[in-house]
Amino acid sequence: MVFAILFSVLTTLSDGMFHTRYETEVDTCAEACNVVIDSMIYYLQTDPEMLSEQFFAGLGKQEDAKKNAFYLIWKESEYVPEKQYSKLVLDVLVNEKPFLKNVVIESQVTDSMQGAQRDIRVDIHYAGTLIKEAYGMFHVLPTGAKSAKIGMDVHVKFGWFFRIFISRKVYSETIDWRLVRFVENLRLWSEGIIPTDAYWSEVDAK
Repeated sequence: MVFAILFSVLTTLSDGMFHTRYETEVDTCAEACNVVIDSMIYYLQTDPEMLSEQFFAGLGKQEDAKKNAFYLIWKESEYVPEKQYSKLVLDVLVNEKPFLKNVVIESQVTDSMQGAQRDIRVDIHYAGTLIKEAYGMFHVLPTGAKSAKIGMDVHVKFGWFFRIFISRKVYSETIDWRLVRFVENLRLWSEGIIPTDAYWSEVDAK
């Protein structure tokens, strides 16, 4: 088993399965966090462009080419209410060159409560040759009247070819980095801060 620490994120790799955990303190109440989570789910199912605009800030291509070794371009999304899953279509770039086009990913979101903790589970049911197995949990946990925690627990096992290409190092530089920034975007929105590419550029420059 391989361990890596990046931005306080813990990632393990065992039998081809990457497991990433990250949690951050939020300087606001859990109710405010849940409003943001509700928006994220709503946009995922109805308006992926708005989802991208609000929650994917700072997740795009980076000046550091290493962070673009494995890159996904989200092209379109559709929610299928009768089956209760989202259908995503994306392109895969390897070393910034097109590798797979129009990859279809079907995922299902389950929303539940475990005591005071809210859990949002995302299961990937189909992803062609890109992903063999993937599921993740995002959670909101109140820690006080005006404080909470937002975190993630993500498992990803790629198809056989990508397991050869995506080492722990590549995963940390390309995927972990973006997963953490996505959770940080949820935190910022919850605290009333609007994250943008410009915001993250200023943060990275410090």
